Amino acid sequence: MTKDEWVAVAVRQTDRFLPAPPALVDHTTTIVNWFSTLSPMSSASAGALQPSIFTPTDASHPSQTTLPSPVTTEGFAALERLNIDGGNPISRFAPGILVKFGRDHDAEVRALQFVHGRLPIRTPRVLHHAPLTDTVVAPWDWMKGTWYFFMEECQGVPLDTVIGHMSSTELDHIAEQLLAVLNEMRSYSSETLGSVTGGPYNNRFMPFPWHPPHAFSTTEEYLDHYRDMFLEFCGPEYVEELFSHFPTDAQFHFTHGDLLPRNILVDGSKVTTIIDWETAGYYPEFWEYCRMHDPGLMMPGWGHVLARIFPGPRREEEIDAVSRIVRYLRYNNVNSA
Repeated sequence: MTKDEWVAVAVRQTDRFLPAPPALVDHTTTIVNWFSTLSPMSSASAGALQPSIFTPTDASHPSQTTLPSPVTTEGFAALERLNIDGGNPISRFAPGILVKFGRDHDAEVRALQFVHGRLPIRTPRVLHHAPLTDTVVAPWDWMKGTWYFFMEECQGVPLDTVIGHMSSTELDHIAEQLLAVLNEMRSYSSETLGSVTGGPYNNRFMPFPWHPPHAFSTTEEYLDHYRDMFLEFCGPEYVEELFSHFPTDAQFHFTHGDLLPRNILVDGSKVTTIIDWETAGYYPEFWEYCRMHDPGLMMPGWGHVLARIFPGPRREEEIDAVSRIVRYLRYNNVNSA
C-alpha cells in the first residue's frame, strides 16, 4: 500500500459509522462472539482470535471480560468513539475498558507498561495488545505493528474542560500534585536519549521517515539529528537560528512529552490520572518544560499552575523554538499530527 492509499484508507475509517454493538448486559459473557456477528469478513477474523481474559482489580469493572485479538479494524470501527473530534481513534469496548487503534502503538504500550505503578498518581493499565515489534513501522503499514491495545478507563475529566472555573487554591493544589509527579519522573535516569526501552525514539517528534537509527548519547547529537531533519524543508540560516536556543549540556529526564491539561484527568482539584503516554521517553530537560508551556495551548489557569511548578523567568526563546519544531513537524509529515 502506498502512502496516498494509506491516507485515503485512514480518512475512510475515521469517518465510517457502523451500527453500535449490542448492549453488554452480562459482562461475564465473552465479547468475542460480537465480532462474529458483523459480517462474513469479520467472522473469519473472529476465527483467528486469541482471546485474553481481563479480570479487574476493583469493583468498577465487569467481573470478567474476554478481550479479542482481531485481524481487521471493522469491529473496532463499530464501537462507541470517544474522541469524535478526530485524531487517533479511542473507543469504549466495554464499561471500564477502552481500545486505542489505527496506528502503530508499540511505543505507547511500552511506555504505559514502564510507568504503571511508578508514579504518585494513576496511569492507564494496559490489558491486552497486538504483538510488540522491534522495528519502526511505516505509517501506511500500521497494521503490521502494534495497531491496537486495550487499557483501563480511568476516572476523571480532562483538566482543560474545568480549569477555567478553578480558584487559585484549587490551581495551587493541581500544581503541587503535578510537581510531585515531575519530581518522581526525574528520579528515573538514562545514559541515552530515546525510548523507555533504551532504543531510539518511535513517535511523532521524530516521525517516519526521520526516525533515528539509535538512541542519542548526548544532547548535541540529539540536536544535530533535528538539524539534519529540518534542512530537508527549511533553509540553513533558519535551521541554525532555530536550534541555537537550546543548551547542549542539558540533563536527561524521563519525560511525558505532552503533559498538557487535555491529558491530565481530575476529580475536583485532585489529579486522578495522566493519559496519552505515546511520546514518553528520555529527553533533554528543556523538552518537557517547553511542551508544557506551548503558547498555542495556553489557557486560563494553566499559566498559574506553571508558575507554581516552574518559579522564575519564563524561558521564552526555548519555548518558542520547541513550539516551532512541533508545528513544522505537523505541517510536513502526515504522522506527526
